[in-house]
Order: sequence, then C-alpha cells, then structure tokens
Amino acid sequence: MLISILLILLLPFLLAPIYDSIERKVKSLIQSRVGPRGFIRSLLQSWFDIAKLFSKELVITGYGILIITMLELFLIASTAILLQILILFNNLIVVKTLFIVFLSISTAFFITRSIALNNPFASIGVFREFHIVLSTESFFLPSLATVLFINASLPLKLMLLIIIALSCYVLSSRIPFDIAEAEPEIASGVNIELSGPLLGVAMYSLHIKRYVLSEVLSYVLLKLFNVHLELYTFFVITLLTFIIWITTSIISIILARTRVDIGPATMLKTMIILMILTLLIYMLTVK
Repeated sequence: MLISILLILLLPFLLAPIYDSIERKVKSLIQSRVGPRGFIRSLLQSWFDIAKLFSKELVITGYGILIITMLELFLIASTAILLQILILFNNLIVVKTLFIVFLSISTAFFITRSIALNNPFASIGVFREFHIVLSTESFFLPSLATVLFINASLPLKLMLLIIIALSCYVLSSRIPFDIAEAEPEIASGVNIELSGPLLGVAMYSLHIKRYVLSEVLSYVLLKLFNVHLELYTFFVITLLTFIIWITTSIISIILARTRVDIGPATMLKTMIILMILTLLIYMLTVK
C-alpha cells in the first residue's frame, strides 16, 4: 500500500515530460512535420532534452537566479504532491488550503525569477506574464476554492467549471497566451539568461505545471458532477488528465497569436463577465 501511494505521488514527475513528448508528436502530425522518429524516442523526447541540458556546463549569472529557479521547482513539485494527496484523501481541509497557497506562490516565484534575471528581454516577458496572471489568477483561485470547499448548485458549478477551464488553459502558457516567452519575437523572453541545467530545471517546472493544471481540471470535473473519489478514481483522473493535456495542445494549434496588449485585456474582460454571471447565479440559487 505504501509503495502504491509513493508511486502515485511520483506520477506527475514521471508523466509530465512524457505527455509533453506526445504533445510534440501530435503537433508534428497535425502540421505535417517530421517529429521524433521511433516509438520510444517519440515517447521520451522531452526526457532526452532535459537530460541533455543537465549534461551541459552550469553557467549562472548570479546565485540568486540559481536559488530562485530551484525554489520555483520545489514549489510546483510541492503543489503536484499536494494535489495527489488531495485526490487520494478528498476531505483533508489542510491539504486543500495548502494546495491553493502553493499553487499561487509557485506562479509568484516564476515572476520573481524573471525579474531577477536583469535582462531587458526577460523584463518584457515578465511584465507580459504579470498581466496574464493578473487577468486570470484573481478569478481562478477563488473559483477553485469555491469548488473545493462549497457544495454549489449545478448552474453555479457549470460557471465555475468554465472559469477554471479557461484559467488552466491560459496559465499553461500555450498560444496565444505564451507571450511571456514568445520565442520567435523576443528571443525566449523570460528564459533568455538560462542555459544548461538551469534551463532544464525551468523546462521541467513548466512540464509539471502543465500536468498540475490538467489534473486540476480533471479533478474539478469529477468533483463538480459528484463522482465519488476513491482510490480507483485516481486512474480515471490520470486518464482524463492525459486527454485534457492533448486537447489543450490541439486547441493551441488551432488558435492564432494575439497582440500582447489585446490578449490579457480580452481575458480580463471575459473573466469579469463570467464572474458577474457567477455571482448572479449564486444570488438567484442561494436559499
């Protein structure tokens, strides 16, 4: 039993790069490109990329960058572990609270790392990321907390699900909300000063973050529709997480890029409208 729980806790760290590899292969097939050849190579390409980065020389512009980057990985890893515990033991209020706290702090450390780089391209990227986070997390975290702590009515559940689904997509840094990096435009933006092992840590953190966001949406889907969360349900959530990951990657191919000043503003207006509708539904359905 202990070994099973340990494997479940480690699952995001093993699967996240594999899911990213599959995403890259799916994108290459849709766009008629030649992706990684061979089944094993296609499945483990992101792991190979991370291992290659870790094999290079460690070059840092300051020890502050090293500490912040490692703390960012630690926080998103802690968030992933807390989410796994939350799925296994659904009624632990302390875990629910810590999960929301760690989820918000991990984003703050991503912004802190980018500011600490002291590079004009990184500064442009971090201000873009700040606008995205400001227009999304302010609505995402309260909606997630409502789902975790309150038994809402069905109309209210649907509105919260829409807000959470949109937020998970936006915060995963996929097109058109990858403007903090925007590699073809500003030379990798927030990651421009990172290389070798540090870049590998940053990439790995992003993979885990995308896994966590996909799993959050999977968990919310089952919880909102009153699926009883037992141990076997974890495997359903894992399968649903993979489906959501691939679905969001396909959506990112369909969507076009947006202007950096329009994307966050449009998302903010959308979230405000959705939140107003949510509050109206709550006032109409509350007894």
